Amino acid sequence: MQEKTGLKDRILSWARSEQGAVVLLLLAALLLRAAYAYFSDVPPWNDMEEWDKARLSILNGQPYTAAWTPLYPALLALVSKIFGGGYFLLNCVNAILVSLSCLFTYLAAKEIFGRKTALLALAASAFYVDTVWYSALMLAENLGIFMIAFLTWRVVKGGRAWVNGVLFGLTCLAKGLFLALLPGFIAWIYVRERETGWLKKASVFTGMMLLTLLPWSARNVMVYKAPVLLEPHWASAVFVGHNPYATGGCDYDFTGYDYGKFYFDQSLSPVEKNKIFLRKALEFAAANPLREVKLTLLKASKHLTFATSFVFYRTPYPARKFMFGLSLLQNMILFPLCALGIAFSFRDRGAFGPAMIIAILAGAFITVFSANTRMRLPLVPAMLTLSAHGAMLLPGLVARLRAGDTAGIRGKLAGAASAAALLFANFVYQVLSRYGDVAGRFN
Repeated sequence: MQEKTGLKDRILSWARSEQGAVVLLLLAALLLRAAYAYFSDVPPWNDMEEWDKARLSILNGQPYTAAWTPLYPALLALVSKIFGGGYFLLNCVNAILVSLSCLFTYLAAKEIFGRKTALLALAASAFYVDTVWYSALMLAENLGIFMIAFLTWRVVKGGRAWVNGVLFGLTCLAKGLFLALLPGFIAWIYVRERETGWLKKASVFTGMMLLTLLPWSARNVMVYKAPVLLEPHWASAVFVGHNPYATGGCDYDFTGYDYGKFYFDQSLSPVEKNKIFLRKALEFAAANPLREVKLTLLKASKHLTFATSFVFYRTPYPARKFMFGLSLLQNMILFPLCALGIAFSFRDRGAFGPAMIIAILAGAFITVFSANTRMRLPLVPAMLTLSAHGAMLLPGLVARLRAGDTAGIRGKLAGAASAAALLFANFVYQVLSRYGDVAGRFN
């Protein structure tokens, strides 16, 4: 009896330790996502079907015809080659990738803010509804979340510049939009290394990134007969956000008019069509500056709110209404906390990276592209890290406010409070104006 009691005490002691908490939270993250994938009996469709075709072309040694970067379908093809190609197994790959991103989110947060904040960031990551949902979707965002979390941890740890450059190149090959982060990572290297030869490290980082991309870019030149660094259709996302029928969201209303009929023109090559996308978007922006201002405000309002991507409601995934509602509540709390975390870590060399990732990716979809909430997924590790920091700061800030002790924090507090109030007010507005419409699509 004494031995059983001793064993129980040791197990409880381990579970209460940092190591035990990390293991249990990671296990919960993996099991939750694997279970959701198991009960999601939905075959790939829409973009997911295209990713599946790309996987099969690699698996069967056929020409790669997808217009997207190859790392995600190559990974799935490798898993299919070794273990078979069942969709549940492939969705388990998503579950593993996102669970590993939880681990690297924890490790990066621990380096920047310490143990308690890291554990909170890990808990938030493990139960973050949007990434649970995506475990059942064959989309490259799952690999992108892992890659950006891993790379963030590497930079925070002071990893070798050439290795980080290769990793960043692979990150771009997982999802082309990550190339937008290159200036941010160079700035982060400067912030961290400006006293110890930052220019050399930034050059090595950039050079190794370009060398990693070189084989894929050379292949693109041969296939498309034109210089294509990553993807031949990137300007389509720009055009969706800048045309006479744009709504601020990721809407293709222009396809119903003669203005957008070129979108379905099969005689145009991807490169030719990309040029038309870019030209029309630039022409519209130049001719309609006031409309552009309105669209930017609309995109900011829609992007920084609850998830409305079509993948959530057009197919009967399990517990859609519950997941949608819980996601809304989580983000309504996390976004203001993230603003607080950013405001009070603005000059922290480690925290610069997560804040930079959020600023560049969110800024790109608010200004250059369209407010596609699916594209918020890649900034999740950074957001949850800074949200955890904001949550840990909040009790102390409240205590100081009650005591009237605001010396040295008034500016930061005013900025954080203003941003948090705007984000929360936007959530309330979006819920009142759009929740019924979006939720009604689940029926």
